[in-house]
Amino acid sequence: MSVRLELLGPPRVWRDDTALRFDTRKAVALLAYLAVTGRDHGRDALAALLWPDLDRAHARATLRRTLSVAAAVGPDLDVTGDRVALTAGATSDVDDFRRLAASDDPEDWARAAALPADRFLDGFALRDSPPFDDWVRQVGDELRDGLSRTLARLVRTAIDEGRWEEAQEWARGRVRIDPLSEPAHADLIRATALTGDRPGALHAYRVLVRLLDTELGVAPLADTLALHEDIRTGRLRAAPAAAPERPSAGEVGGGRVTGRPRLVGRERELRILEDAWTDVAGERRARLIGLVGEPGIGKTALAEALADTAAPRVVRVTGRAAEASLAYAAATDLVRGIGASLPEGTIRTPGDLQRVHEAVRAALERLAAEAPVLLIVDVAEQIDRPSAVLLGYLAHRLPEDILMLVCWRPGTTGGALQQAVRDVGEILTLAPLDAPDIEELVGESLDAEDVLRRTRGIPLLVHELAAAPTALGHAEVRDIVAARLAGSSETTTQVVAAAVVIGRIATPELLRAVSGRDESETVEAIEEAVDRSLLVEHAEPPGYDVPHDLVREAALGGLSLARRRLLHARVADIFARAHSVDPLGAPAGAVAQHLAAAGRDPDAADWFVRAAADAARLGAHEEAIAQLRSAVALGRRDSEVHAALGAALVRLGRYEEALIVFDQASAAADDADVRATVDHAIARVHDRRGEWGLAQSHLESAVEAIGGGDLGRRARVLADLALVLHRRGLTANARATAASAQQSGDAAGDTAAAIQAMNVLGMIALADGDQRGAEEQLQDAVARAEAHGDDDLLIAALNNLARARATRGAADEALAAARDALRRAQAQGDRHRQAALHSHLADLLHAIGREDEAMAALRASAIAFSEVQGSELRPEVWTLTEW
Repeated sequence: MSVRLELLGPPRVWRDDTALRFDTRKAVALLAYLAVTGRDHGRDALAALLWPDLDRAHARATLRRTLSVAAAVGPDLDVTGDRVALTAGATSDVDDFRRLAASDDPEDWARAAALPADRFLDGFALRDSPPFDDWVRQVGDELRDGLSRTLARLVRTAIDEGRWEEAQEWARGRVRIDPLSEPAHADLIRATALTGDRPGALHAYRVLVRLLDTELGVAPLADTLALHEDIRTGRLRAAPAAAPERPSAGEVGGGRVTGRPRLVGRERELRILEDAWTDVAGERRARLIGLVGEPGIGKTALAEALADTAAPRVVRVTGRAAEASLAYAAATDLVRGIGASLPEGTIRTPGDLQRVHEAVRAALERLAAEAPVLLIVDVAEQIDRPSAVLLGYLAHRLPEDILMLVCWRPGTTGGALQQAVRDVGEILTLAPLDAPDIEELVGESLDAEDVLRRTRGIPLLVHELAAAPTALGHAEVRDIVAARLAGSSETTTQVVAAAVVIGRIATPELLRAVSGRDESETVEAIEEAVDRSLLVEHAEPPGYDVPHDLVREAALGGLSLARRRLLHARVADIFARAHSVDPLGAPAGAVAQHLAAAGRDPDAADWFVRAAADAARLGAHEEAIAQLRSAVALGRRDSEVHAALGAALVRLGRYEEALIVFDQASAAADDADVRATVDHAIARVHDRRGEWGLAQSHLESAVEAIGGGDLGRRARVLADLALVLHRRGLTANARATAASAQQSGDAAGDTAAAIQAMNVLGMIALADGDQRGAEEQLQDAVARAEAHGDDDLLIAALNNLARARATRGAADEALAAARDALRRAQAQGDRHRQAALHSHLADLLHAIGREDEAMAALRASAIAFSEVQGSELRPEVWTLTEW
């Protein structure tokens, strides 16, 4: 029995000689994914890929049904526990293509080229699964690139052996599947000319010129221009002309900077760091050191020198300007750096990080138990705020066997991480080089005093000046770098520009896609750029970036507005496709920023809204507010955006701003249902501010607007109305309204509304002295909220359950519930509720005589309340004890 998948073209699945048919496209998609990836996958990952809009429970249930359908392939579908895979007995034409294309035999290349590798899952898509469709596009691009490379090898082989017509056919095939590859067109032009068809070759050249100008905004490369001239003048030789030599390092504009700058004048600092490492590795201690100095002073070089000579295990986290507003962008580097030591399922997303800072610390501790760790945090001033908070937490609680090195520029000490280093670490401040240091670095060929004047003793600038060609010896350093870029090949200049626009470490594949060059051109350009120190190679994460801002300035200075927008648009489109497959690697905020830079304002605004939703889910409400305000600035002024902005402001206790924004949302609403939702949100703000009359008025308006329509929404509003009535002392009305809310929620199947009503009924029972009834209601509410996965409802129910348990005298149980609620509220970032829970915890601790802990909780409460807008003027804000 054998299973065969045909995926190059419309998908077909065979079992022995019988074509299998499935009653759901998801079964075909599942089998294709398993076959092409060639490994096992967890059920959660497969469910998220194929049913991204369903919650976890429903997605897994649907996956179970799909697996039962896909089981028609027989035992080759291996389902073991939580893992799903296809066995090695299942084969596919994708496997065939990859094997043949990787061969060294030209006959295998020809067989690979005969397969339609540019038609992966042709015509097959899932309308409700963008992540799967994005994966299909990525695999399709990979296979198309592989086919293009295979055809290029076949063209070269045919030309070398004098088979012109065959070379022309292979070249036509390559142009068809890779129409933007200039080398592919050049091969076709050359092969056509060699067949004797000179007019056809010149026509192919004109087609290429129009294509490059229209699609890429560039002119043909020098090699292609030379080929065209050879054909026009009849000088074309059978063998491809040798590529022109690149300008040498010593020519004007061709200066070369070799490797990492040599450390001069840093002997004392390096010795301190090496001693610290010896202390960590030999004495099983933890050390925290800050390196402070202006850009180019040598902070990164010093850290890397220590990494080269001392550390068997290095984890790097780097701040980048393009990611400073993206919540947990830097933390993602940390998690991936320590991922090998994490048990599967513990930490997979920044959201997990935000809720379990201690788990990250424990993961680092496990990593350090195997071997001492050097944790380098570079450019700390550009690390996003939530990541800086996480790293500051680690700095305060650094495990043994770890040296944490944090680098930042002067004047940027206000961040959470820098403050943590100042609190519990030690600071090394790097000074500029003096004249003797510079003389040691540059030798006698340059006047050290003149170099000091021109570079202010900044090592990076000294190094650039020392490496400049003689003809540029008196130029400014900025001009020297610009000349080195200008002296590079055109393709290299384009690839460096692409790296600058991308704004982060980029893989060769990403540089290729953004620059518009083909694979071989990109590889050659990267090698030249690295040789000229226009790009630097990184090991973790692997890829390339520009070494410093002078290269960035030079590259951007050579780009027209149109070209810059074109490159940003390419980055945005690539990141958008990758986002649903790997939202950490391609955050929505990065897509939005590139779309805005590309001038595509409406698309950028939509992506800023998505980025805000991602940030809000992680509890990064300040970042969510910034993203939403960017969306508003780009023209998104609808009620959805204003309502989301209001919700984020509420989380931070900025109630006055929230009320203004909610009024804007109501004014922008185009139907009564939306206005009812906004009225509900406004009522909740008034409730938090202790303005219960206003809250009641807005809730009654919302109930009236909903009428007998959406029972679930009606139930949620009624539950809040019952709470407000309870706060106003209208107990009978509150009880009746809460019961009605629970009934409506149950009838509508709205679990959240029913839980909310149960919570209010528990509060009313407790106020009436029915402790037992209250605790039963609230325990049921906690269990149902936990099962439903709603942290808002769970925090409220836990807080009230703690109050009920305290009334019974069960202090330990009450403390456990209150601490659970506080931990979850801290993860959400809701400052008002954090303040109330700290206050509640202080009361519980005081009641059992734990005064020191009670005072600490009370201080935390006061700090959190002080951050709630209006708390100093409204004592009612401080009275929040139940909700």
